[in-house]
Amino acid sequence: MLRTFATLALALGASACSLWPFGSGSSAAGPEAAGRERTGLAAEADKLLAADRAFAATVVEVGAPDAFQLFFDEQGLHLAVAGEPVTGADAVRAHLVAGQGHLLSWEPRYAEVFAPGHWGWTWGEWQAHEPGAGGRRIAEGRYVNVWKKQRDGSWKVRADLSSREAAPR
Repeated sequence: MLRTFATLALALGASACSLWPFGSGSSAAGPEAAGRERTGLAAEADKLLAADRAFAATVVEVGAPDAFQLFFDEQGLHLAVAGEPVTGADAVRAHLVAGQGHLLSWEPRYAEVFAPGHWGWTWGEWQAHEPGAGGRRIAEGRYVNVWKKQRDGSWKVRADLSSREAAPR
């Protein structure tokens, strides 16, 4: 586990120094990213950003516990804003079921894939609302997800890290 975090820290540090946000393996959300033919790692980053968007849409459709179970790697680590780390898709689902008192949503903003294309990361902004129509925003923040490409070509979350803003805007 410690080796995974050390590798993650080195990879993110190296990419931040040389590729943020215009590297060949990156994909920014928004109109500036549309309409370009992309290949290689850049095309993989587009797929990864699409996977994070699908994850976010699934949370809205079926709820966070079931969506996290579907999109998490079996060795995936969930580091929430507070509490102990939780490892594994089933354990993360159980943790979210036990603590679920809000509606979670997020907007992916950026993705990057590292050579040779088996690991990548995304970041974005999340919000939590009270349940019910017109639910008041009760929390918001940013997240970084580290993704691992699976043998079938799909992407699964290997680490989910969140920060929380001092007060909702």
